[in-house]
Amino acid sequence: MLSGVFAITCWGCIGGEKDAAPDVSDIQVSVRMQRFETDLFALDTSNITTEMARLEQKYPVFLPFFLSEVLRDPGNPSETPEQALSGFLQAPQVQKLYDSCRTKYADLAWLERDLTQMFRYFKYYFPQKNPPTVVTTITELVGDAYLVNDTLLMLSLDYFMGEHFPAYNPDYFPDYLRRQFRQEYMTTKLATALASGMAGPPKGDKIIDFMLNNGKILYLVDCLLPAVPDSIKMGYTREQMEGCYANEAEVWARLLQINVLYTPVNNKNQKIVMPSPASEIVFKEAPGEIGNWVGWQIVKAYMKRNPDTTMEQLMNFSDPQKFLEQAKYKPKRS
Repeated sequence: MLSGVFAITCWGCIGGEKDAAPDVSDIQVSVRMQRFETDLFALDTSNITTEMARLEQKYPVFLPFFLSEVLRDPGNPSETPEQALSGFLQAPQVQKLYDSCRTKYADLAWLERDLTQMFRYFKYYFPQKNPPTVVTTITELVGDAYLVNDTLLMLSLDYFMGEHFPAYNPDYFPDYLRRQFRQEYMTTKLATALASGMAGPPKGDKIIDFMLNNGKILYLVDCLLPAVPDSIKMGYTREQMEGCYANEAEVWARLLQINVLYTPVNNKNQKIVMPSPASEIVFKEAPGEIGNWVGWQIVKAYMKRNPDTTMEQLMNFSDPQKFLEQAKYKPKRS
């Protein structure tokens, strides 16, 4: 296949075939959102021990998580939680970051509306589960969205300030990442964190394990956010997304040709399933994580052949070889 395969575009099939989304208008859900960053930066650092105890009463699970997973410095094991929190709050760059986020996201009513619809779909697919509380925060670019546990979903506002925000150092955040640091990605990142928690990690270390596990995550995100473009869900440009759908059969054939599916993820092949600007091992122009996109198409094929499979059953399906066989994935050539 010529290296210019991804120059081919197909305007009519950018989203692929989609089933109609279920009607969830009658499902009642309530969005619980807590503005942790507001409470955090209101603390009096001259009385940090007392203030932390008061904050922990309101955030009994999230504050310990924030201290251990966001603020803890592995290179300074002697630092106390009080010292870490005081240093974080008093750092000029952190204060500036908070001020910017507070200005841009003073009102998150729009996000509550988006989450209300997303959680309706969540309740439809997981009727026995309750949607988690969303806790907004500032992490100084430690992580964008993360499922803390079954009841808490973290959202770091400083990851959504726009791709040209000066805090995003291009040396650490290249173009393909910065273009996702926009408001329109916020709901998708939350959905991805939630879906990742439902699917769990891959059960093995091979490319196919990651492809199908991430494919399940993308499938669930698609079900939770049916109106969001596939390019947003993948973090691709529109042109990259068009190239994927236009050349689906060629991509699958190439993955089989290079005999990579059953090899462990390593430095040579990891771009197929890990965030990266391109998957050159597949095609020169192929975007990073293209294997995850193929995994998503395989999951679609499986669900089309097995329509009675519940979302919980899909998330718990752990045998990649059996899954692949039952999906009978065979993309059509454009």
